[in-house]
Amino acid sequence: MEILLLWLLFFVSVLITLSSIDDTFIDLFGLGIVRRGLPHVNEKMEIPPTAVFVANWHEADVLGKMVEGNLARIPIPAVKLYLGVYPNDTDTLNVALDLAKKHPDRVQVIINSLPGPTSKGQMLNEMFRQVFRTDDGPELVVLHDSEDVIDPRTFAVYAAYAKDHDFIQVPVFSLTSTHRSLVAATYMDEFAERHTREMVVRDAVGAMIPSAGVGTCMTKRLIRHFVNERGSVLMNGCVTEDYILGVEVKRAGFRSAFAAVSADDGSGIDFVATREYFPSGLMASIKQKTRWVYGICFEGMHKLGWAGDPWDFYFFLRDRKGLITNFLPPIAFFLLVALLAGWVDSAEMPEHLIPVFEISIALNLFALVVRLVVRLAACGQVYGKLDFLGIIERWPVAAIVNFVAVFRAWRTYLTESEFATKPIVWSKTAHEVPDDFTTLNR
Repeated sequence: MEILLLWLLFFVSVLITLSSIDDTFIDLFGLGIVRRGLPHVNEKMEIPPTAVFVANWHEADVLGKMVEGNLARIPIPAVKLYLGVYPNDTDTLNVALDLAKKHPDRVQVIINSLPGPTSKGQMLNEMFRQVFRTDDGPELVVLHDSEDVIDPRTFAVYAAYAKDHDFIQVPVFSLTSTHRSLVAATYMDEFAERHTREMVVRDAVGAMIPSAGVGTCMTKRLIRHFVNERGSVLMNGCVTEDYILGVEVKRAGFRSAFAAVSADDGSGIDFVATREYFPSGLMASIKQKTRWVYGICFEGMHKLGWAGDPWDFYFFLRDRKGLITNFLPPIAFFLLVALLAGWVDSAEMPEHLIPVFEISIALNLFALVVRLVVRLAACGQVYGKLDFLGIIERWPVAAIVNFVAVFRAWRTYLTESEFATKPIVWSKTAHEVPDDFTTLNR
């Protein structure tokens, strides 16, 4: 038993080292790649007719506040909200109809031809079908959810980038959630790190830009292409159709961009970004991340494969390595406790492997410090302060959530989805929106 634990500790240590080297490469590559604002992006530029698509299933509690709040934030007549609802979701339908009646020039209701729930992808495809059934559809379509706080400056960014891009993703960040729960606050750390580092590297090297599902803009030209090619914009029967779309856009030959436009307002970098509250409950977060892991990793591998240029292959590896690496931190913690407690003795390891093991442990401890510094800097950029103790406090919470989520994703893949060939019903989490939309940028 002791020798098995030693071999497991060695194996886990080496995997963590390899993953840490990968993460450090992204950190070094992305160092300093932050757009401070582009000369051709300004709030006075003309905005083309733009549709904001919001797909809904049981959102009666939040939809009214979200629409009213964002309409107050976005004084742009060219921007119109399209609310997709199901005929059998009468509470949400009634809220949407009341909003359309109150704001006839800014809100339109799209009623699905099918009863719900189907999938978010099917709902959005139905919205695309109805809105673009004639040639006078909007020039741009932006995807959002019913909990999003939309930055009005994003529409100038979309309009500027759409001159030579057909798929534009802006950063997505959690609203400040330290007052809500440790679980909710973990999203602050993860999205800040990912959308100020990895996504800008993807954009810089020309790799695929996955959609985050919100803050995603598409041109009419791109929409028409997919409708003509396969009859729908998004792949049906998926739980992360947004991620898959981002890959398909590049494969179809269209240009994509991650538009990390920002300015320094004196208290930190002011990103032009979509912001929202993420789940605050433990099980709600696990449920959401299970869907993300299953869709990006298992469905992604099954439906997309590994085809692409070398950068695409590399980022496929990064996107999917969580199937293994999310298991490692809790296992490593248990094994280190066993080592420190004397339950196992590293001297029992084969002599030629001891130096490798010691180097690996040292590298892992160094990588842990680097990851803490990077995450601290990323959150400092997004939220305007360095929350050292908060990040340390949230780290094990995130590790536990990710561990359970990847376990559940494996279970779904092996026992419920027939190896990612069987569609999974729309699995959504309860949404929460802030009380005041007018003052929220962080």
